[in-house]
Amino acid sequence: MSDEWFSEKIAPDGDPEDGCHPKEAEALKNYLRKGISAEEAARSITQPIEKADNPQEDLARLWSFLMQALLELPSGYTDSLIMLMDAIENLPEPKFAPLAEHQRPSEKLWKGLPGFGHFWSDSYMSGDWRRQAKAIGGQEREAMRLKHVKMAEMEARIVTAGLASIPIDWGYEVIADALESSNAIFDFEVPAAAEWLVRRGLAFRRGAEQNNQTWALKPHTTSSSHAPSRNLWTAPWDGIMNSERWALWEQRLCELQMHEGVVGEAAKIGYEAMRKVNAASL
Repeated sequence: MSDEWFSEKIAPDGDPEDGCHPKEAEALKNYLRKGISAEEAARSITQPIEKADNPQEDLARLWSFLMQALLELPSGYTDSLIMLMDAIENLPEPKFAPLAEHQRPSEKLWKGLPGFGHFWSDSYMSGDWRRQAKAIGGQEREAMRLKHVKMAEMEARIVTAGLASIPIDWGYEVIADALESSNAIFDFEVPAAAEWLVRRGLAFRRGAEQNNQTWALKPHTTSSSHAPSRNLWTAPWDGIMNSERWALWEQRLCELQMHEGVVGEAAKIGYEAMRKVNAASL
């Protein structure tokens, strides 16, 4: 984690209007280098927002900075970043009496990290990624694949921590796309599914026991050739998580272990996670 990483986030491409506040960068740097606690870092990193002329507008810059940290910094910093997000959620809400009414935030700034999930979705969850993955190769594709899998890991970890009001439905969608579609991009999607199953497998199993319903398990409506087909799930009930679906996921992961490389390795990890949950539920 170099000083250059933080400098680039303050002024991407030399433009400070697109970056985080210098005090936000300094707070995160001090925290990750063990100079201050998570609670101290939360107070420090949010001060520029609380003192801004329009706090709601500046909030997106802080969320973007934290998202980039989650995805770009080495995994050894992830636990600390999750702790920082939790500390921010638990900050007392500021008072904005000096601001004009139209400049005051319309909702709480910190509890639930409002807008974080929407901003993450808008920034990183483009449905066009499959077309891009099929159009590139070599190191560029591998970098894209690693980022895709790390996104799934971060989403699952945020949900596990109960932060940012991100729903587990995101995980249902990732797994269904990977394991219910014959046209999935397996080296991207199976490792992403495994990340969710390792961290939230028990929650998915309980969802199956309770016949949970979710938008994420309904068939895709787009006719694009790049969209996951969901064609391997042929039961008549749409949007229902049940024991039959759980069994299909387990069967698919068992089959996918026959693949070489990252697909087979990820399938084994996901399969073992499901078996562990099954054993614990007996």
